[in-house]
Amino acid sequence: MDNRQFYIKEFDNNYYYNFKSEYRFFKFIEYYVRTRIFDMKIFKDNMETIRNTIDTENLPAYKRLLTEEYWKISDDQFGGIINEILENVKEGTLSLIDTVKIFAYFSYFSRKGLIDYDLKTLKTVFFNGMNIASLNSKYCENVDEELGKIAIDEVAEDMEEILKHFNMLNDQLHDKMFKEKAEEVMKCIPMKMENFYEKFDKECMDVPIFKYYDSFQLFQRISCASNEDIVLIKEKLIDRADKYTKQIEPEMKNIKQLKQIIDDYLKGKDPSIKIVMLKEFSDSLQYILDKYKPSFILKKEDKKEEVEE
Repeated sequence: MDNRQFYIKEFDNNYYYNFKSEYRFFKFIEYYVRTRIFDMKIFKDNMETIRNTIDTENLPAYKRLLTEEYWKISDDQFGGIINEILENVKEGTLSLIDTVKIFAYFSYFSRKGLIDYDLKTLKTVFFNGMNIASLNSKYCENVDEELGKIAIDEVAEDMEEILKHFNMLNDQLHDKMFKEKAEEVMKCIPMKMENFYEKFDKECMDVPIFKYYDSFQLFQRISCASNEDIVLIKEKLIDRADKYTKQIEPEMKNIKQLKQIIDDYLKGKDPSIKIVMLKEFSDSLQYILDKYKPSFILKKEDKKEEVEE
């Protein structure tokens, strides 16, 4: 909703004063609303968390800037906080998304004459800091939500370059995250198949995970699996393609490579149960690939129109 931000700010002003981004959720309230039971233990835990962080004087400088209105920082502290944050940015010790949020404040401060740094210098510092921060940051999924926490009404156009660079780095972190996930899941084949099925069902059914794993390594693992597991994997892939056709489309290049590797391996091989199972596995990959051919898509659309009529 266009006025969503207004309600968030109004909520903060009424209930959270300084802490704009840290505390919007209390477990004891959620539990009470859901069960009508006031859990004193959860309540005490929630309050203890606040008591441990309410002393803004002892918060890291960047946290103070992100969690309280900047004008509540005294003039004699402001310069020290700016210098400390700039060092954090240069060293890349902040998360990638926090670095972006901090830039919005620094850009604002520069335009207001509160800091002695021009925008060109700031961009250079923050671009370099973002590159370093990306080496140890995690992928940020809820970007809009995070950027919505910036407590400045005047967000300058110079944010566009920073956001463009952030999106590029965040995309790289996205790929890195899924490469690690693919390695974690696929390494369970063929020795830990129960773990593979559990992880695959929970985390990979609607994710193009095969895009992030080498097709030849995958073939080596599948070819070493039992015949029963080859059949189970085949059935799982078919079911997955039927249910999540659009979501897994980005992995089709690797699926095509995997099929070609299997077909090359099967050439000239004498029949055996394993060979037959691998041939059927290859056929199932072709079934999946056919879903992305224009003729197949058109047939599905025609069938859908017939049903509607």
